[in-house]
Amino acid sequence: MFILTSIFVVSLIMLSSMIGFRLWELKNGKIPFPDGEGISRQLHVFTEWEKKAWEESRQWSMRFLSLFLRLVIIVIDKMRKWMRHTVSSMEEALVKKNPEKDLQGTSSFFLKDIAEHKKKIRARFNKGEKTGV
Repeated sequence: MFILTSIFVVSLIMLSSMIGFRLWELKNGKIPFPDGEGISRQLHVFTEWEKKAWEESRQWSMRFLSLFLRLVIIVIDKMRKWMRHTVSSMEEALVKKNPEKDLQGTSSFFLKDIAEHKKKIRARFNKGEKTGV
């Protein structure tokens, strides 16, 4: 709260000093800055320099952006290739680890559980027919 209060007080002091300075200018008729011809010449030079800097920075940023995007695409491609190589090497390692097991043609545990459940349901249904329920 102290920080906010101090910022507010400083703002009020600066506002009153700006208003006081403007009133002093109007009262004395003096402008503390030099005439406009020298300033306009300097501002014109600055404007030309700013245009050149803007164009060069725009071209540089476009080159940088294109190189950066190219680098990102190359890195993504390398990672994709590395992941593909890693997955294939893991598959080869698993196949080499279990060569005697024939994984083709065997049913999964899930299918075995479903078959067992069906047998239990049929057995209950057959019991219900025999008892007449």
